[in-house]
Amino acid sequence: MKILQKIGCVLLLAFLLFSPRWLILNAQRAYEDPRFVRKERTQTGTIVLYHIVRHRPYCGSITAWLTKQAEAFEKKHKGVYLTVEGMDEATFAERLEYGRRADAYSFFSGSLYRDLLKPTEAHALPLKDGLFQTDCCVPYAFTGYGKLLKDPSGQGGAQYYANDLLAARLFGGLNDAEEGKAQTLFVDLRRGGDLVRYSDGFALSEWEPIDSFTDAVCWLGIDRDASDETAAILTAFFDFLLTSERQQTLSTMGMFSVRADVKDEPIDAQMKAICRTYASVVTVDPFRWYTEYEALCADAALARAGDEEAKRRFTNRLQELCVHPTE
Repeated sequence: MKILQKIGCVLLLAFLLFSPRWLILNAQRAYEDPRFVRKERTQTGTIVLYHIVRHRPYCGSITAWLTKQAEAFEKKHKGVYLTVEGMDEATFAERLEYGRRADAYSFFSGSLYRDLLKPTEAHALPLKDGLFQTDCCVPYAFTGYGKLLKDPSGQGGAQYYANDLLAARLFGGLNDAEEGKAQTLFVDLRRGGDLVRYSDGFALSEWEPIDSFTDAVCWLGIDRDASDETAAILTAFFDFLLTSERQQTLSTMGMFSVRADVKDEPIDAQMKAICRTYASVVTVDPFRWYTEYEALCADAALARAGDEEAKRRFTNRLQELCVHPTE
């Protein structure tokens, strides 16, 4: 009997020692409602993307498009927040001066220098002939240039060139009319589209293709100091922008898809010939365009004024800057 009493005392003591922990753990389990348990997020972060353009008027529509795509991406990736800010090169330079860099950048060729970007792996997608990726950025949209005839039934008339580089490339002379008063305009497709849509004087206008050259390619890159987690989210966002579904929406703002398997659908039937022309693209290295743009513009201005040596330099420099990825 004494032995049984001793065993009973030991068991009672053990129960008193360990039961509080057991009771507490089971009480917690009993009151834990799985509906309110916070699920672990696979991606988190607040990310800023700058969209940088050379001329401010070309900032709004692409910024709006990127913002719309960012909102769609956020819905698919809970906990991720993307902010898109559009600006011209001068504003961007000012922000850099004050150390206000972004996590990522959307930029036209020549608006950003390579050292600001993080090296990245190539994205798997079929690009249009003539387009390419670099070791730190990928193209996602582009536009080009065309010849806009204000009144095709008219003969001759004053000409207008959108910029010195375009005029020098076509060996045109100085503008002999303002944009709105010219009979023939050599302009980028976005600007020409605005004239056709919003100016009564261009109601009868028609487009003709020039060639397949363009420097108006939009690129995506990640800031060199972005964390690995942020870079992973941005890579997923870039892949999202490059999907066929998203690329097909570019035509709504006069841009072309970079994908070879996406058929561009021009808003205006007159643009079909230009779409065919830009099915194969000739373009430039975005970073060499940045470093040599001012010298190219200087030669272009001299060439347009009749300087034959500057004309030769301009032509040779432009040929050197063009990239032919299939060669």
